Amino acid sequence: MKFLASPIFAVLFAGFSWAACPIPGPPNQPAGQKSALEEFRRTGLKYYREGQYRNAAACYTEALRTAEALGISDSTIATDLNNLATVAEEMGNYTEARNYYLRALDLLNHLGAAGSVAAAGTYTKLGGLLQIQGWFSEAEAHYKKAVGLLTQHAGAENFGTAEALSRLGRLYVELGNFPEASSLLRKARTVAEKSLPEDHPKLIPFFDSEAFFLFQTGKFAAAEKKWITALKIAEHTYGEKVKEYSGVLLHLGQMYSLTGDYPSAEKIFQRCLAAEEESSGYDPLVRAVMMSSLAHAYARQRKFAEAEPLIPKSVEASNANCSALPIACAFVRTNLGAYYVTKGDWGKAELEFEQALKLREDKLGEHPLVADSLMSLSHTLRKLKRKKEAKIFEARAAQILSSRKNPLYDADNTIDIRAFRANDR
Repeated sequence: MKFLASPIFAVLFAGFSWAACPIPGPPNQPAGQKSALEEFRRTGLKYYREGQYRNAAACYTEALRTAEALGISDSTIATDLNNLATVAEEMGNYTEARNYYLRALDLLNHLGAAGSVAAAGTYTKLGGLLQIQGWFSEAEAHYKKAVGLLTQHAGAENFGTAEALSRLGRLYVELGNFPEASSLLRKARTVAEKSLPEDHPKLIPFFDSEAFFLFQTGKFAAAEKKWITALKIAEHTYGEKVKEYSGVLLHLGQMYSLTGDYPSAEKIFQRCLAAEEESSGYDPLVRAVMMSSLAHAYARQRKFAEAEPLIPKSVEASNANCSALPIACAFVRTNLGAYYVTKGDWGKAELEFEQALKLREDKLGEHPLVADSLMSLSHTLRKLKRKKEAKIFEARAAQILSSRKNPLYDADNTIDIRAFRANDR
């Protein structure tokens, strides 16, 4: 369908800026532009794996530009757009990422592949983006679309189907729909394990999601075991490339922090932060989550000298992308509030918990994370001798939690984290 190339590319390339791809050595010019196109793609993947996201974005953009010059309009262009979206997510450019995914779907639609496995993969990725932004209903719809397409065209036992089921199951954990989440996560891992060896790195997100479910339902020892399993696979596969599995580390560290094992949490958050700082063009809000988590772990051990420098840095980093990721931003504010509680600075704690509450209310409505903020704020107000206000917040929190079917899903068990992105490239 070559006649579609011009109008499609007019839409796909709107808003792109052409930064140069820093290829180590010139493209193989005698072989022509097609060789250059593949070299741009290979180099983009190389930079992505090294955490050099700006360079990766430049190379994938050059790949698209080269494809336009060659008049190529096929599913490989949709893959390039998906890759650009993934890089944009890592850099915290969430609006750009969403646009890339939508452009990929638009291209597949023009190619007559709107109901294809390729489209299903894009729906899964787009669902993940929407989930970390707190757009849960939209994420659910995209995951279900992906599951339907994959089941129809690839089969119920396909790995891609398992991945989409796992993502949907994790979303249901965040929504507190534990029976449905349990069924989906168990089914997803069963299918995935049929397709892959037991120590394959693509199983990491399946173990991670099951651990998240177990933690949220109060099975802390079982959750730790799942996370340790995921971590062992990751360390065996990636070694010192901690950035490849910093999500699993972050989740395990948060569990240790929320269960009171602050020395273990401290060590893990230090590894996460060190890995993130080695990247180029990373999302500053991810760094804010890590810094505030480490500051909280320090403070709980009375290591205020170590915690203090991280506070202004985490505030500055979180402000960069708060509107795009309000749930993650609320987590940073909650950590900062907890830090001030440990120091006995109740006035500053109140301000942080109020900001976290507003961010969560605006995005989530009557959700257990809102109850978590209400209880934190209530505790702070009691310390400030404002018991009447505290009781109002407590009553509202109790009302939210009583509506949940699982009694273990309460403020003490709540973990507020970004979803772990699988390295599916």
